[in-house]
Amino acid sequence: MSERIKEFGDAQIAVVAFTDPARLDAYVKYLGVTFPVVTDVDRKLYQALGLERGTRRQVWSPGTLKKYWQLLRAGKKLQRSHEDIRQLGADVIVGADGRIIKIFRPATPDARPSVDDLLAHLGGSST
Repeated sequence: MSERIKEFGDAQIAVVAFTDPARLDAYVKYLGVTFPVVTDVDRKLYQALGLERGTRRQVWSPGTLKKYWQLLRAGKKLQRSHEDIRQLGADVIVGADGRIIKIFRPATPDARPSVDDLLAHLGGSST
């Protein structure tokens, strides 16, 4: 996504995590994101969006294991998580009026929407 960030125009991108605020700076550094990261420790937003915890099979899916293997082969050091790794995330597009346009609820952590999918729901052109 970082390589295509300019295609999002004036859309604002943020990450909502449930990381302890004391660990938020380390979390942002680990992710390497340049957009805002906020925390939802009580998971009120997650609950309001209907997001759930995944099963062990969902969390440790073949796609997730493959991603970790790729990261290790690329020389990345994996860090022990301090969070609930079974909490499934989502990608949410919110309109300028504050209404939810689209919620992508992946069945596994590795099944995130493509940049093209996100842009299509923003009304942007995908290439």
